Amino acid sequence: MKARNFEPSLAWAIALSCLFGMAAPCSASPSPYPAIRSAGPEDLIYEQLVDSVERFHQSEKAGTAAPELSFYAYTLPEDLDIFSLAAAFSIPYDALASLNRMPNAATIAKGSTLVIPSLPGIFVAERPANDLEYLMKSLWVEEAEPHVSVRANIDGRFADFSFYPGAEFHPSERTFFLVAGFRFPLPKGVITSGFGERLDPFTGRSMKFHTGIDIGAPYGTEVYAARSGRVESTGYGEVYGNFVIVAHDPIWETLYGHLSKILVAKGQSVQVGEAIGLVGSTGMSTGPHLHFETRRRGVATDPAPLLEGH
Repeated sequence: MKARNFEPSLAWAIALSCLFGMAAPCSASPSPYPAIRSAGPEDLIYEQLVDSVERFHQSEKAGTAAPELSFYAYTLPEDLDIFSLAAAFSIPYDALASLNRMPNAATIAKGSTLVIPSLPGIFVAERPANDLEYLMKSLWVEEAEPHVSVRANIDGRFADFSFYPGAEFHPSERTFFLVAGFRFPLPKGVITSGFGERLDPFTGRSMKFHTGIDIGAPYGTEVYAARSGRVESTGYGEVYGNFVIVAHDPIWETLYGHLSKILVAKGQSVQVGEAIGLVGSTGMSTGPHLHFETRRRGVATDPAPLLEGH
């Protein structure tokens, strides 16, 4: 993408007129930005937003100066998903999600006030606060595309971002956002056994259901929390040997088995990428590896599609 220039925005003129009384009284808003009251042509602010998005796309085609980035506020009149909002405002969902610091595609509750950008693009938080933002920070830190530093008031707090005009989520970010993705739990390793039916590695005769994936790695390799959460339990079992279970939210939990050493305690909060144990061969194991499980509402789920970049 070529470097872009930005022209002044009309949205700020409206905001200043509200502030200094140069226009009709403006309704109070929980956000400092001009409020969109209705996502339709009867709302002047909404029309200006749509016009800005259209002018951005035209400028990309013509290689001319793009409109200046500005922000609007919109309070949801009902429970909505991010995709419906994106369609209503002609703004890609990844722009709305990254600016409003949404960790996943969960439904947004009625009464929530979101900040709506006037341009499509990706907002990478300078100080990550959730798993998706940590992933984005690592992927965009060396990104060659031109970007600008911006500050926005999100939910009553200022946050600094690097804004990449017109950019979209990387595939791994999209997977993480849409299906509650997890980071790879080892610095490196090879998946030696997948999820599902497999030949019993001990008898070599009967088929057994494998509830996770096995990742081969050297003895003593650090095992990372695949997402942030709280340690639900640790201990030793006949099958898993030394194990750690981390609860991430009311839906997801992960299990790490066959550890040579456990580095965390029950009830401890852990961040994504934090070392929680060391690879070993305890329990029913044929050699050093990590048994990794993802459980959705207590039911084992294939981890492979959820692991970013793997």
